[in-house]
Amino acid sequence: MIGSILDPYDRKARLYPALLVMLVPVASFTLVAPVFSSQLAGLASLAIALGGLMLLSSLGREWGKRKEPKLYEVWGGTPTTLMLLRASTDLDQLTLDRYRGVLEGKVSGLNFPDSNSEASDPSKAVAICESAVKWLREATRDTKKFALIFAENTNYGFRRNLLGVKPMAIVLCVLTLLVTALHAWVSTSGNWSAVTAQSWGAGLVACIGTLVWGAIVNTDFVKTTAFAYATALLAACDSPSLVAEKPKARKAAASSKG
Repeated sequence: MIGSILDPYDRKARLYPALLVMLVPVASFTLVAPVFSSQLAGLASLAIALGGLMLLSSLGREWGKRKEPKLYEVWGGTPTTLMLLRASTDLDQLTLDRYRGVLEGKVSGLNFPDSNSEASDPSKAVAICESAVKWLREATRDTKKFALIFAENTNYGFRRNLLGVKPMAIVLCVLTLLVTALHAWVSTSGNWSAVTAQSWGAGLVACIGTLVWGAIVNTDFVKTTAFAYATALLAACDSPSLVAEKPKARKAAASSKG
C-alpha cells in the first residue's frame, strides 16, 4: 500500500481511480449521518489497513487492461501502430519517414513497408510496427530521461483504469442513492417535506456521481490520452537520450555473449 502511495504511476493510475470509486458513497453517507463521520473515517482507515484500496487498485488495473482490446478495435488499432502506418498516420510525411528511419537504424532486421506493401499485406505491416513499438517502449523506460512519455503513460493508465472501474462506480452511486432515499423515507415516516437538507444533498451527490461516471468516462475520454502517449513515445525518436541508449545495449549484449 505504501509502495502505491510513493510510486507516481501507481498513485495516479491505480490508487486514484480506486479512491474516486469510493468518493460518492463516503461523501453521501457523511452528509446523511455526520454524527458517524468519525466512525466512517475509522472504517476507511481499517479498509486501508486491510488492503481494500489495494484490492480496488488491482481490480481497476485488471479491468482496465481487459478493456484495451475493445478500445483498440473501436479505434482501428493501437495508437502507436496507427501512427506508424502510412494509411492511418496523423504525422506529416517527413516526420513519419524520420521516425521510421531512426527505428530501422536501431532495430536489427527491421524494415518498414511502403504504401503498396501495407495495402497488399496489412497484417504483416501491423506486426512490423508493433515490433518497433515494443523496442521503443523498452528503450524509453528511464522515467527521468523520458519524463514526458512517463507522464503521458500515467495519464493514459489513469483514464483507462477509470473506464475499467466504471461499472462498479455506477453501481455504488445508484446503491448510495437508494440507501439515501430509504434512510430519508424511514427517518421521516414517509413525510418528504421533513427530509433534511443533508439528505437532499447526499442524493444530489449520488446523482451527480452517476451522471459524471456515465457521461464523461467513455472511450473518447481514454482515446485522448492514448494518442497523446503514442505521440510522446514516437517523438522519442528525435531525443538525444535515445541515441545514448545504443552503446549501452551493445555493451549488455556483449556481456551476455561473454
